[in-house]
Amino acid sequence: MDRFRPWLLISILAALWVAMLFLGGPASDADGALAGLFHVPALVPAARLLTHLGDWTILLPLTLAGAAALVFLRSPRAGILYLILILGGRLLVEFEKAAIGRARPDESGRLVEVASLSYPSGHAAYSTMTWLGFALLAVSSPRLRAPAVALALVLAGLVGLTRLVLAVHWPSDVIGGWAFGAGWTLLLVRLAGGTRARQPH
Repeated sequence: MDRFRPWLLISILAALWVAMLFLGGPASDADGALAGLFHVPALVPAARLLTHLGDWTILLPLTLAGAAALVFLRSPRAGILYLILILGGRLLVEFEKAAIGRARPDESGRLVEVASLSYPSGHAAYSTMTWLGFALLAVSSPRLRAPAVALALVLAGLVGLTRLVLAVHWPSDVIGGWAFGAGWTLLLVRLAGGTRARQPH
């Protein structure tokens, strides 16, 4: 039964991604109402700072450093898997944005400049892949893996929320980004057997 649980979780995340695609966006009253709840001026300074943890210019150097650390801590295979996970995931997110073509919230309300399309949130997806992927691949101890995964999800969660505070995404964009990032990460790690610990010699 345990071997089927990761696939069940991946399936749930994929279904969530599809639901957010079809139920959210500019035409969704729920998305518009929920987006308004995050427009809290007091949170904007922190959001402007924290959102950089999802910037590609920050995550790419961190990815390269993480891959090098994985080569040292685990194996060359783990480092290569991490690079494929992050770089492949980024390409897929950009493909999704172009293929879906969802418009962002109104430009007049945005608090930072953005250039790409809206679904899914790249910041939510990239931060989830980067932090969750590293936690799964780097931490082999069952006792430490759960806290590492929890910390990764908290970081990715906060980054995604900053995009709502800054009014550059619909809530469904962020949920879709989280779902894709987590699903893609779990899929690649599962297929590659990437969480197996290196056996001591």
